[in-house]
Amino acid sequence: MAMSMSQKLTLAYAAIVGVGGVIGYAKGGSQKSLAAGGLSALLLYYVYTELPSKPAFASSLGLGLSAALLGVMGSRFKKSGKIFPAGVVSLVSLIMSGGYLHGILRSLH
Repeated sequence: MAMSMSQKLTLAYAAIVGVGGVIGYAKGGSQKSLAAGGLSALLLYYVYTELPSKPAFASSLGLGLSAALLGVMGSRFKKSGKIFPAGVVSLVSLIMSGGYLHGILRSLH
């Protein structure tokens, strides 16, 4: 079965978040970045797997996670001004929050 656009975007988002955590660990030795990036990527992969069968649930989980990432990484971007990973993850999280909200509203009809 072919992947939906929502699934493709969620998988790409998971990869960006996971890579961001690895880069945070590689550059600064931050185990928190590695753990947070890995856990977030894992949860986003779960969202990806659940989107076809439970779109409202998966989109709600995705919205909560993307909103949390937007808040955390947005404040880091505001403080540091660094484009990657904070700026990129903030921007992608904002876009994905809108996408997940759209998915929730669409599944309610």
